[in-house]
Amino acid sequence: MLTALTLAGPGSTAEGRVEPLDDHSPPTDHPLPVDRTGAHTAALLGLPAPAEFECGVSEILEPSCGVWWGASPYGDRIDSLESAVDRDMDLVYTWRGIDQADVPGERERRMIAEGRFVHTNIEARRFERSGHPDIAYEDILDGGFDSSLRSQARTIAEFDVPYFVTFDHEADANKRYRKRGTPDEFVRSWRHVVDLYREEGADNVIWVWNVTGWRDNLDRLPGLWPGNDYVDWISFEAYNMTGCDLMPHWDGVHSFEDALRPAYEWIQEQGPEHGIDPGKPIMIGEMGTTDIGPRETLRWYADIPDVLRRYERVRAVKVWDNRVSGCDFRINANEYARRGFELAGRDPYVNLPDRVRRMAAYAQSRD
Repeated sequence: MLTALTLAGPGSTAEGRVEPLDDHSPPTDHPLPVDRTGAHTAALLGLPAPAEFECGVSEILEPSCGVWWGASPYGDRIDSLESAVDRDMDLVYTWRGIDQADVPGERERRMIAEGRFVHTNIEARRFERSGHPDIAYEDILDGGFDSSLRSQARTIAEFDVPYFVTFDHEADANKRYRKRGTPDEFVRSWRHVVDLYREEGADNVIWVWNVTGWRDNLDRLPGLWPGNDYVDWISFEAYNMTGCDLMPHWDGVHSFEDALRPAYEWIQEQGPEHGIDPGKPIMIGEMGTTDIGPRETLRWYADIPDVLRRYERVRAVKVWDNRVSGCDFRINANEYARRGFELAGRDPYVNLPDRVRRMAAYAQSRD
């Protein structure tokens, strides 16, 4: 599965000027540099210039040389986010119901045509009904949604491009855990969905098991694990929710690394005893911070690539570019969030060159 394709080549540089980010002066209003290869950004962060590198991409789209950079965009407007931060997203998160047969829909089709990877969460809810009511796992296991699931699988298979899929994300969250069924029913539903997709020939689907990964939820994960044969990537979240209405007892500020570390270390250290392969690639399915001050907010995002270099199993990251009940994570709603995310997105570790994407497409065609 991890057959790698290797490439090497010098990176070109783009002229630009970087204002120093010391700890004593506020962020300047000067525009950030246009530096697609990250040479100036690397110098700013004290990293070696990306003059030459090797990169492999596996059949499940795991890059060996860096991280895919993506988003769940506000109002489904990926173009607004990309324009604001001056780069394309590698990976875009979309949300669909298990009762919807038209997956991928028009939005996903457009993003695929424009060269992005798509990650779709198939929720155990009726998106075709007002209010999107929940669906019990036992109804899925009884075959009540086999028709729509098979339609989704056939359509995705016809695209013949890599397509990330999750079934019912955040099954460990308090608002979902044991609400739609037992952990065992979740596991059996996950396997049921995967089996149906495979029967319809959707071998281009990459299965992403997504949980919150929050420290207090870690003991729930073993009971929700579908098995190594049913999961390609492991995904969890990395948030700072200081001042968020939904989290009145949130104390202090959690850095991106603070938020990332507990679930990452649990998977690496305790995963094997629960049958979880710690070698699987990890995706940060959602991440972001509320407003914690100009410099602090900018730094929260700008530090992400350097943090990722210390957590080598993480191979994809998506920002949650949205707001929920007073929790505002929109990149364009905060100038310093935008500038920090823009700066991070230019780092070569999360800004893989176009030829790596072409190698990824070729790797998929080899299957």
